[in-house]
Amino acid sequence: MSKSVKLYQLSRKVHKWSGLILSVFFMFIAVTGLLLVYMIPLGVADELRTGKDASPSQSIPMDKVVSIATSQGLPSVASVEDIFRIEYRPSANVYQVRFNNSQGVPIDASTGKVLSTNPDYSTFLITLHDGSFFGNWYRYSILTMTGLSLILLSFSGYYMFGFPLYKRRMAKKKARDLEV
Repeated sequence: MSKSVKLYQLSRKVHKWSGLILSVFFMFIAVTGLLLVYMIPLGVADELRTGKDASPSQSIPMDKVVSIATSQGLPSVASVEDIFRIEYRPSANVYQVRFNNSQGVPIDASTGKVLSTNPDYSTFLITLHDGSFFGNWYRYSILTMTGLSLILLSFSGYYMFGFPLYKRRMAKKKARDLEV
């Protein structure tokens, strides 16, 4: 058996088994990605609410934002230590307060009015999709392995597709050369 045939057979085995094992990770990334794309129509997240038109200089102070956000009675939110981050969105004039439990509260930056207290699972979906929910070990080991494996699967697929075409072309050329 020639080297090229052995390489082809090895490529088929590697492609089949790595694809089968890694399909779990590919499906996880694909499903969470689709949920992120369609999270508003599916009701997983609210559309972005906008605050009253005002300049950033008219925004309420940060300590007031913190006290408003922590007084909403959300589960496992009691103090400033429970806040993960506070984002200011100038185009909407909204403070988006994100908590450690992946919940969020949008607050009008000029009036301090809470725009929605509905559960927003978008942060949770994002952390699932990018792997940070499971920790850095998952992000830098499993997702790296998944990405590199996808590249390997692509190349082995190209090889498995192209090798038989190449062999057929060579056989036709050899047959033509024998006729002449």
